[in-house]
Order: sequence, then C-alpha cells, then structure tokens
Amino acid sequence: MKNRPLSDGHRPTQGFRIVEEAEMAYERLEEALRQLKTDRERAEATKQQQRKAATESRTQFARLKSVVIGPVFNEVAVRLEAEGFFAESVDDQNDPASPISLNVNLSEDEGLTLQGSIQVRFDPDKNTCEFGKSTMAETSPTHQIVFNDGHHQLGEINDQLIREAAEQFVLDLIAGNNFN
Repeated sequence: MKNRPLSDGHRPTQGFRIVEEAEMAYERLEEALRQLKTDRERAEATKQQQRKAATESRTQFARLKSVVIGPVFNEVAVRLEAEGFFAESVDDQNDPASPISLNVNLSEDEGLTLQGSIQVRFDPDKNTCEFGKSTMAETSPTHQIVFNDGHHQLGEINDQLIREAAEQFVLDLIAGNNFN
C-alpha cells in the first residue's frame, strides 16, 4: 500500500498507520464482544424456554396421573379385587414426574404365577409418556419392565387410551403372555 499525500501535501507517517490499524482492531474486538453477548443472551433465553417447557410438561404429566391414569388404574384394581384378585395402583405422589404403575396378581395358591405390572412413565427428554409392561416369571423373584410401545405425546393420553392399555395388559396376563 503506497502512502498517499494528505491534503496539505505531506505523507502519513508510520505511526498514523499503526493508530488506524489499532482503531480497526478495537472496532473488530467490540463487534466480536457484542456478538458474544448476543449469542449468550440467545442461549440463556433458549435455556429458559426449555426449562419452562419441561416444567409445564412435568406439571401436565402430574395432572394426567391424578386425573386420568390414576383413576383408570384404580378402577381396574377395584374390578379385579371384586373378583378376588390382588391389584393396586402405585404412585409416588411426592414426585410429580415419577412413574405410575398398576400391579396385578392373578395367581392362585397352587398353580401358575400370573402377576405383573403396567407402568406409565414420563420421559423428560422428549416430554412424552411411554408404557411399560412386565410379568413375574415363576423361576425369578424379580421382574423387569419393558418399554416397547413407543412414545405418546402428553396430549394423546386420555381415559380411553389408558383403559385400553390396562385392560389389554390384564387380558395378556390371563393369556400367559410374557412381556419380558
């Protein structure tokens, strides 16, 4: 870059160029800092939105447990108990995002072991629910719940869906279907 004469005919000195480059570097730094601040503010706003959505989803799941899932599981348990079987709905009401289960035992004193659980749990990463089922094997005192029905949006959860899932679980249990 050639030095151009100034309006008074003098050529700029090397110091002038250094000052000019320093000012440009300072301006680039200021712009980079403004961009960093903007990026951080956006990231924080996104985090806050995600936290708010997660809180709303947990609250919605808690409401579904108390208004839809729990009453249906209790209804099925009452029907089974009226027939002489053991059934209970299990829910940790201190944790609104905890799973809720219907535990059923259709076993006789002597004979086949027909017991298992159906569980509805909240997936906080996807803000969805999923259903899991298990049966207790005669050879094992423990059981594992298998979640393979896919994820359901919270808005899909209603009395009919829960009732059908619970009734199908009991029918499968009676038929001896193993969910593990």
